[in-house]
Amino acid sequence: MLRDYVIVTIGVLTLLVASAAVYGILTINTQIQAKPEQAKIPDYTAELDSLKSQVSSMSTQIDSISSNVAVLDTLKNNVAAIQGKLNDIENKDTQIAQSASSTATLALVLDKAAYSPGDSIKVTAIGASAVKSVQVELLDNDGFVLVHKDTWADSTGKVSYSLQLPSSILAGNYKVQLVSDQQTQSQSITVGTASTSQTTTTTGSNSFTAQTDKSVYHRGDLVQVTGSGTSGTAVNAVMTSPSGKTYTSTVTIQGDGSYVMIFSITSSDEVGQWNITVTNLGVTKSLSIYVGTGSSSSNSFTAQTDRSVYQRGDLVQVTGTGTAGTSVSGVLSGPSGKTYNTSTTIRSDGSYALIFSTIASDQAGQWTVTATNLGVTKTLSIYLQ
Repeated sequence: MLRDYVIVTIGVLTLLVASAAVYGILTINTQIQAKPEQAKIPDYTAELDSLKSQVSSMSTQIDSISSNVAVLDTLKNNVAAIQGKLNDIENKDTQIAQSASSTATLALVLDKAAYSPGDSIKVTAIGASAVKSVQVELLDNDGFVLVHKDTWADSTGKVSYSLQLPSSILAGNYKVQLVSDQQTQSQSITVGTASTSQTTTTTGSNSFTAQTDKSVYHRGDLVQVTGSGTSGTAVNAVMTSPSGKTYTSTVTIQGDGSYVMIFSITSSDEVGQWNITVTNLGVTKSLSIYVGTGSSSSNSFTAQTDRSVYQRGDLVQVTGTGTAGTSVSGVLSGPSGKTYNTSTTIRSDGSYALIFSTIASDQAGQWTVTATNLGVTKTLSIYLQ
């Protein structure tokens, strides 16, 4: 009996446990069915790897840019330092130029001392303010300005100008004056009548003339005086320094009516205006030159004619030296203003030749030849008969 009771009891308990288990399973199943389905999360692994690669590349580029910026900063500092040095050099150059211009002395040289009404005065000066306007004036004996002209000094402070005298000017004493900034320089001249002109005094068929090969010389240069006159007669010349030191020379005029005289300037000679007087058969020509402190250059521009006196219809040949490959232009001007123009290129050996062709109907008298190379002008005189 008890055994049956125990068996029954165990069976009831087993049934209860089974029932409870089934109930629990059903309850859990119901809850699972009632719970919403979980959302699926996208996989961004590939995108994240790509972004990681891009960030790494950008970091490398930023490092490179930072390095370049550092280099640019260094270059900027170097440029600033160079600019500062250039400014210092420019300031020093300006100071030197100002110092040089302040110490340069204006010097005036005329081609001769006596003129006739209507003549042209060849004015040469050095020591003017470079690349600035210069006033060229003709003053009477009382200081009144009769003629006023403006010209320019070149980059070296040199002035070359031809001042025309009025044809109606009276005989007497005058002054040619140059004004450059605060500097003023003048030189006295004499104007005579046309019949007593210094350049038209005639002996026989030839007029006695005299001119130097240039207006400005350096210590150690040779001064060449050329001209024309009566063949077989003597020409005497005296070159005088500012303090009175003299050099003398005597030559005989050749059969073609021309002559050449040479004076040598030593390296110890004075700087300043020198005067040359040239005399033939009682007629005296007065010339002025300026001797500077520089040394003569073997490559300087030179010009000379093959002779001093020509017949109308002759060929006038101008020869000289200069910088190879550069251009030389020439102008032959007659007393009435007629001109012939020509040009050439200096040969590789540094020599050149300009040829002017005159005609039989050209005006007789003194003609002027100007030859120009690299801003330097040489003025020569010939006589056409």
